[in-house]
Amino acid sequence: MAKKRSNNNTQKIAVKIINMLRGKMIIHKYNASSTNSVYFKFDYGVANSLRISDHPGYNYLAYRYNIIIGLKEPYIDNSGKFPKEYYPETMAETVVKKIIDSRQEKMNRYFGYSQIVEKQKLKPDHTKSFWKNCIEIK
Repeated sequence: MAKKRSNNNTQKIAVKIINMLRGKMIIHKYNASSTNSVYFKFDYGVANSLRISDHPGYNYLAYRYNIIIGLKEPYIDNSGKFPKEYYPETMAETVVKKIIDSRQEKMNRYFGYSQIVEKQKLKPDHTKSFWKNCIEIK
């Protein structure tokens, strides 16, 4: 795993993502303690998740959207239960549009989307690092 460095482009991208999504959905953010990675969950995970990093991640993590510093071309990994999409940092706006569009599709598909989010809010697993250490973006 990559070591944490003081010059942190992942934080700059995270601020950009927050500015584009603030007020559109519930945003939780977690900064990794040992690397430069930044993690997001949207609407308590109902509207998926995003990882911003400068290195390959752990195989057991399954963030739907991934922005990787230095990645040359976007690609999709279909090896797990759900697809994971990877994008270079230059495609942050594309990722935000995908997050918004995916959320809207779920709102159209699921009757009572806000109740689903509220139910998820009541049951986040506080034993996991993300939920113990994240902050809600207001």
